[in-house]
Amino acid sequence: MTHFYPAFLDLRGRRVVVIGGGAIAEQKVVGLLDAGAQVSVISPSVSRRLEDLAAAGTVAIERRPYRDGDLAGAFLAIAATDDRVANRAVWVEAEARSVLLNAVDDLPHCSFIAPAIHRQGDVAIAVSTAGKSPALAVRLRERIGRLVGPEYATLLALLGELRAELAQRVPDARARTRLWYSIVDSDAIEFVRRGDVAGARRHIGRLVAAAGEPETRGPGIVYIVGAGPGDPGLITRRGLQRLRGAEVVIYDRLVHPDLLEEAPPWAERIFVGKRPGSEGHGLPQEQINALLIETARSGRVVVRLKGGDPFVFGRGAEECEALWGAGVPYEVVPGVTSAIAAPGAAGIPVTHRRYASAFAVVAGHECDAASDLDWDALARLPALVFLMGLRALPEITTRLIAHGMSQQTPAAVIASATLPQQRTVIGTLATLAERAGAAGLEPPATLVVGDVVATAAAEQASRLEAAPVVLLGSDLSP
Repeated sequence: MTHFYPAFLDLRGRRVVVIGGGAIAEQKVVGLLDAGAQVSVISPSVSRRLEDLAAAGTVAIERRPYRDGDLAGAFLAIAATDDRVANRAVWVEAEARSVLLNAVDDLPHCSFIAPAIHRQGDVAIAVSTAGKSPALAVRLRERIGRLVGPEYATLLALLGELRAELAQRVPDARARTRLWYSIVDSDAIEFVRRGDVAGARRHIGRLVAAAGEPETRGPGIVYIVGAGPGDPGLITRRGLQRLRGAEVVIYDRLVHPDLLEEAPPWAERIFVGKRPGSEGHGLPQEQINALLIETARSGRVVVRLKGGDPFVFGRGAEECEALWGAGVPYEVVPGVTSAIAAPGAAGIPVTHRRYASAFAVVAGHECDAASDLDWDALARLPALVFLMGLRALPEITTRLIAHGMSQQTPAAVIASATLPQQRTVIGTLATLAERAGAAGLEPPATLVVGDVVATAAAEQASRLEAAPVVLLGSDLSP
């Protein structure tokens, strides 16, 4: 695998030679002119637009085939021809003269590849596929273009005006870097989107003023943030905003690594979850509470990042109680709970107008021999969701059957829900434990029990190739 080093070249006033005069060459010439290059075109024939550019004195054209020596004095060259023999000749000269060369759709004769570019003012985003699929690069650029509109060019202009001022007002490089991130991650872009540039200036000004008064920041704060069920894209927008402003991130095992990358580079990251295969919590809850209090009291912004939703078997309420008792400010940012997301990712509704107008969520690890759950009541409900219940799966199915639920009740286990490695096993209360064991499923996993599972199994059987899950076994009829 070849990895290309991305770079943006300053071509202002530099000589660039384009071999070829067709539509592709024309496209390259226009881009080079936008970058301020002095362009020479060499081709026996050229397009109408290139002729117009030559007539305007914008480009120089030599109407003849390429010949050795044409790259003399060039900084960069582009071979935009269909002639591989000519490309080879250009390549030999480019290598001899240390001239950068891109041969369009001819990767072996390239010393660099031209990415697909999306521009908004001085914002330039390059997409490269290492020369393997320019069409894919173009489509990716178009998708990026729908996300990065002209408002970002306006914001960039505002930020550019600030650079000299911030260097003087915030001389400490580390503090200045934090300030830049806080500005970029703030609501300034929303002001610009609304056309309120003056409002964006005032908003940024308040952030700059606050940064210049570090002693008035007051106590720290803890944000208890739900990270969602697994896929990093399922964190809420507010949760992501809080994470990007964190100075300390205290996180559990089920938090996706990509989410940790969203925190600022200088943010301290503290792991407090249990390691895979271990029993119990990695750090006792009392010590986690003390860590949150101590860290916030140091005046820092703390994000307590928890898988799923903090208040759904996440012990978030206990942390809130500890923070309240210690007088530490906090805010809870709800997350997408796997109690709903995991079944949904497997195509299983937790409610259905015909089959289930209610469902219960149960902590699976509370289902051991000493469980004090009301199993009679659970067995009468139309839909049940058990979180963290994979190891207790045999106990759960046995108890439900013993308390009156039919052995033929549809049931499913979804492991690693919402992630690329998601796997789903479907069966009945009588067969599911054996099927899941044979499939070798590993936590985290979610158990769903009820007729709602059968409706999903029928749909998945009819569209298995398009389904976002892997059915490892089902004894349910469509």
